[in-house]
Amino acid sequence: MPDRLREQENETLQNMLLGDYVPAAIADARRRQDEFMMQRFANQPLRIADIGSGDGYHGTMFAPGCKLYHGYEIAPALIKLTRERWAKAGLDNATVFEGDVATADLPAEFYDLAICMYFTPGNFRDVQSDWTFYTDGYLDHNPVFIRIMSSFYRALKPGGQMYLTVYRDVPEAEAAQRDFYSTTGHPPVTPAGSRFVATADAFWSARWTKKSMLSNLADCEIVSQQVRFHELNAIAWLVEINKK
Repeated sequence: MPDRLREQENETLQNMLLGDYVPAAIADARRRQDEFMMQRFANQPLRIADIGSGDGYHGTMFAPGCKLYHGYEIAPALIKLTRERWAKAGLDNATVFEGDVATADLPAEFYDLAICMYFTPGNFRDVQSDWTFYTDGYLDHNPVFIRIMSSFYRALKPGGQMYLTVYRDVPEAEAAQRDFYSTTGHPPVTPAGSRFVATADAFWSARWTKKSMLSNLADCEIVSQQVRFHELNAIAWLVEINKK
């Protein structure tokens, strides 16, 4: 990823994560996602990997009751916020690793749970300034998404689970994306009806059908029988992946 595009995207992501405005449908999906995950995994002695851990928010939710919590994040400003947040909370079992998750050096069969929350799975891609690069074929077999998810899937113990929060490819989700980005000062530049929304400052977020998710996961050697789609609301799924 070109350095300046990476910096622009990181700045945009930080702005959206830490800003005050979130469209109601996105806020509702986030709340339902967190409730679901806490009901299943709070206060369990798990080793957890957080893919794209942002400002460390989910670490403060899970680390107090888990065995070990590892965040993986690329944005230096968010890593700084994470370390400050976790130090203030006294989370001695939580560590954030700085770098591109696509090249993370992960131990095999180590984690019980891997999470990729708040629509982060839709941000992974080869960075190109020409939006026509992202064809349906690319979105159905996204090599960067596949590389990341394959790596973290291998890092799961047998019987481990992975959870991904994603936008559904429906008009309501696109409207929420466009509202979110425009209102927070990041105007979309892609035409309406595209399967992803990109902004003038290099942020990029894809939406998913069940078919596109399953085709990408198949390239990770994850079969459909291992996958379950939990409907959070009209715009979002929480995708559950079970390792045999």
